Amino acid sequence: MSLCLAAGNPQEGMDLKQIFFIAQELKKKKTRFFILTSPGSDLYNQAKLWGFPVIGYKLDGSSRWLSTWKLCRLMKKNRISLIHFFDELALNSGVKASQKAGTAVRVASARSDFLKKVPANYLKSLDSLICSSEEVKKFLLKNNLSVAGIEVIPPGIDFSRYQDRQKKNWLSKELGFSADGVVVGLITPLDDLKTLRSYFEAFRLLEKQAPKVKIVILGQGELHLEQLRHEFPVEMSNLYFYLGFLEKREEIFSSLDLFIFGAFSLPEDYLLEAMVWKVPIIGVMAAGRSDLLIHRETGYLVPPNDPAALAQAVIKLYLDRALSLQLSEQAYNLVFNKHSGEAMAQKMVDFYEFLALQKGVKLAREGHYT
Repeated sequence: MSLCLAAGNPQEGMDLKQIFFIAQELKKKKTRFFILTSPGSDLYNQAKLWGFPVIGYKLDGSSRWLSTWKLCRLMKKNRISLIHFFDELALNSGVKASQKAGTAVRVASARSDFLKKVPANYLKSLDSLICSSEEVKKFLLKNNLSVAGIEVIPPGIDFSRYQDRQKKNWLSKELGFSADGVVVGLITPLDDLKTLRSYFEAFRLLEKQAPKVKIVILGQGELHLEQLRHEFPVEMSNLYFYLGFLEKREEIFSSLDLFIFGAFSLPEDYLLEAMVWKVPIIGVMAAGRSDLLIHRETGYLVPPNDPAALAQAVIKLYLDRALSLQLSEQAYNLVFNKHSGEAMAQKMVDFYEFLALQKGVKLAREGHYT
C-alpha cells in the first residue's frame, strides 16, 4: 500500500516547501509514498531534483470520464491506500478516481476560498479537511460542510529563510532614529480608542523615563487621529506611526529591539515572526490567552489598560538585557519545536497514520528510495 501526495501545480514557495517537508518525514519513517503532480510543474521538477519518487499526470481540475479512468488505473497500479490532495486542481481531478480505485483514506488541504472551487458533493467522500489555522476552520464550519472531520495543522515556518540573514537597522534608517535608539514596535487594533488612549499614557511615561526608547505603531485600518488629538495629546517625541506595514514586514520585524503584541485577538503570525527574529515580546493580555506567550518564559505579560505596567515592562526589558536574551532564545526554541516545517511534517504524518489506523489500513514501508 502506498501514500500519495497530490498537487496540480503549486506556485507558492511555501506550498512546495510544505510538500517537501512531509516527503522528508515520510522518507525518514521509511513509508512508501510518491508525489503525484503535473509533468513539467515546479513541484515535478524539484521533486526529481530532491530524489523523491514522483509520478507525472496532468492534474488540471478535469473530472471527465477518460481522465478519471486513466487516473483510477494509475492509483490501482500503485496501490494507493491514502491520498492527500493539496490543492483544488488535484482534488477536482482525483476525487472520483480515488473513489473508483478504492482508496481507503482521502484528505484535502483547505483554504478560505476552498468552497468556491470544489463541488460540495466531493467533500462527502473525504475523511478530513486540513486547515492552516483556526480562523479557516471556523469559516468552513459556518458553511455546515458535509465532511467527516476538520483538522488544524499550521503550514510550518521555513527556518532556512532566516539562517543566513542578520538583524537589520532598516526601520531606524527609514524613520531617522539615532544609532543608540531602542526601537519598540506595537501592533494593536487601530480603531479601539480606549485601548489606544491607554497606550499613549504608557508612552508618555516612557518619554520621561526612557527617552532613548522609540515607539513605532504598526498597523492597517482606520486610525482616528483627529478624535484622539481632541481627547489626548499624541505629539510625543518618542511616538511614530508606520501604517501599511505588511509590505515591509520582514524589514520591520528584523529591525525591532522589542515588540508589543497589543491584543490576543490579533493573528499569531505576528508573534511567530517576532519570535523567529528573536525579538523580546511584551503581550498585553491575561495569562493563558496564547500558548506562545508564557510569562517570563517566552515573553512578558502585562494586563490590558494598565499604562504604568506596560511602561515598566518596556523599561524592564530595555535595561535587563540578560532577561531579554533569555526570553527571546526560549521563544525561538518553542517556535522551532512546535511551528517549524519539520514539526508540521511530523504532525501531518502522525495524522495520516491515525486516519489509516481508523480505517484498518497499514501504510507500507520501504528500505530505500532512488
